[in-house]
Amino acid sequence: MTPPTSPLPNVNATDSHIGMIASEIHDSTVYFVLPDAPPEKKYRVGVAYLRDGVPSRARELIDQARALGHDSAEVRFHWMLAMLSKRSYRDLTVDERELLISTSRASEAFAADDWTRSLGTVHDLLSCLGDTGSDPEDALRQLAELPQPQRDQIVRHLDLVLTGSLKDRFWAGIRRNAAETRSSMNRENRVWAYFEVPPSKPRTRKPEPSQVTRRDRVRALLGELVAALGAGYLAKTLLVAARPLPIAAYLLAAIAAYYAIQSGFHWRYQVQRLAVKERQFRKRVESGSPGGFARNVSDSFDHYFHRYAPDKVHRGTWLAETAGVRAALRNEIVDVYRDQRVTVDNVKWLIRYCIRDVRAKWRNDTLFEHRKRYRASAKTKTICVLSTTTFAGMATYVAAAALDSDLLFTLVAALLFMVGTATSVPAWSFIVSERRREIEDTGDYWDVQNARQQEYERWSRKLADTMPSEAEMENWLNADKTIVLDEALKHYRLAWRDVLTHAFLQTPAENSRRARVTGGPYRYSNYDIRLFLITLDGVREVTTGLDFEHIKLVYLERTNFRFDAVSSVHVVTPTELSCNLALTLMNGEPRDIHVSSYVPADNLANGVEGSVVEMSLDAAGFAHTLHILEGIAAEGKHWIERDPYLTKPTNSLHEELSSTS
Repeated sequence: MTPPTSPLPNVNATDSHIGMIASEIHDSTVYFVLPDAPPEKKYRVGVAYLRDGVPSRARELIDQARALGHDSAEVRFHWMLAMLSKRSYRDLTVDERELLISTSRASEAFAADDWTRSLGTVHDLLSCLGDTGSDPEDALRQLAELPQPQRDQIVRHLDLVLTGSLKDRFWAGIRRNAAETRSSMNRENRVWAYFEVPPSKPRTRKPEPSQVTRRDRVRALLGELVAALGAGYLAKTLLVAARPLPIAAYLLAAIAAYYAIQSGFHWRYQVQRLAVKERQFRKRVESGSPGGFARNVSDSFDHYFHRYAPDKVHRGTWLAETAGVRAALRNEIVDVYRDQRVTVDNVKWLIRYCIRDVRAKWRNDTLFEHRKRYRASAKTKTICVLSTTTFAGMATYVAAAALDSDLLFTLVAALLFMVGTATSVPAWSFIVSERRREIEDTGDYWDVQNARQQEYERWSRKLADTMPSEAEMENWLNADKTIVLDEALKHYRLAWRDVLTHAFLQTPAENSRRARVTGGPYRYSNYDIRLFLITLDGVREVTTGLDFEHIKLVYLERTNFRFDAVSSVHVVTPTELSCNLALTLMNGEPRDIHVSSYVPADNLANGVEGSVVEMSLDAAGFAHTLHILEGIAAEGKHWIERDPYLTKPTNSLHEELSSTS
């Protein structure tokens, strides 16, 4: 374990809470069960809750299944485990103990199989606890001979029941299994996915629709009509005069006009598009309010542009050359997601993808591809200049020839042609450019959107394939707690026969991330694991910080206190949906241990308030820990005498207690 690097947080204000970095809810059907579901379905979901560390909910569902007639040795076995999981025998009421015994005895009515044997083994183990003078050897032998799945379930769920000398017999195996389980199933590379925020679907800024109006079309058509009238009259005049050279010049002027207009439109479009793209990449990042979505997106872009800087490139050069692209991408993401209930964590996958795409284009020298795409070629420029010059010369010659035949009407026709051309050419240039821009932008939009959709699907598949199941998360956490328990026993040089009982209380650490599946309890990226070891000498409290994702025990604090040192224990509820445990010692400050809290957004998302808190408290081991501490606070050392299943006879225990008083 890593030695302490900082003091443990001691929250004294009853309305305080542990800060959470993120809180996510993953869609899942594991725990989905309708009120009118068949009993088999309720039983299966109940077993899932038991497996995943929520025995109270498991008891409720298995009870419902049994009440509807679904009964067998297997069902009763799991019901008994749900009754005993995360509870000591002392935690059970008298009615619950009698119900356990009667349920296990009824196993004789079922056909002999592994489940019947397992049910009988649980009955024999409970009988040993109820009769302190009985020999547990036969029950332990039965436990050892059970198939591994049933044996492992009994050892796990009866952890607080099989204590004292009973646990000495198989503690080495439990410890060895925990050490193997902690790093199994590629845990260190998978836990992060459980706390990862679900990605928002990809969005791309849609292209602007064509800006062409009806007025633009009318202007172009009227101008074209006027120019055609003027050109037509000039053609008529030349044909009437029947002069070959002016007629040939007219035809050559028409051909030159066609190429001049075509190349001119293209050249103008290229220049305008290049200017638009350059302005787009010169946009500055708009500052957002601190903590707002826009500011968080800006911070993420800055972070990932530094992180994904190409190798062997000066970071300053990379950042300077991509500043405009970074601003454009940042502004796009802020704009397209601004109207959604989206946080920056939902779009970080897209930010990372965009930056990786920028890096790839930067390496391939295609980042500013628009400069090549919209650079007018020398051929286009040459054709435009030559055709325009040719048209001007031929048009002048044609006009002069026409003036010789009809001065007045030729002047009117020439004026109409010039006015119509000056009106229609810019209008048609705008219409054609807008049509071309819209087609290009739409194609670019779908190219980008499809690429982002593919990345979204890839990332979603990775999360789904990587994210651990609830059973894996629970098994890893149990293994971590077992290691904490083993380290504490070694430190205090205690054997299990020296431990009367123990309790775990797992609480969220400061600034931890949290997540849960629909219908399940919260799980955290960092825990404060509190272990209470109850011995004849008093209470030994061990607090360990667990970095669950990286499998590290990050700090450790130990506290010892006598039974009579506990002044009071009570539950503090700053809000209806949060819970703190206040522990006061005779010679110390009150300690407010944060156990659970609730985020109102979860209520909006799922409509289940209290049940989530209850499940989280159940998973944390809150009820058992509270029961022990309340008993010690109320009765001190003599609280132990009421324990019905100590490994020592009550009279010898009383003598030992008296001798230590």
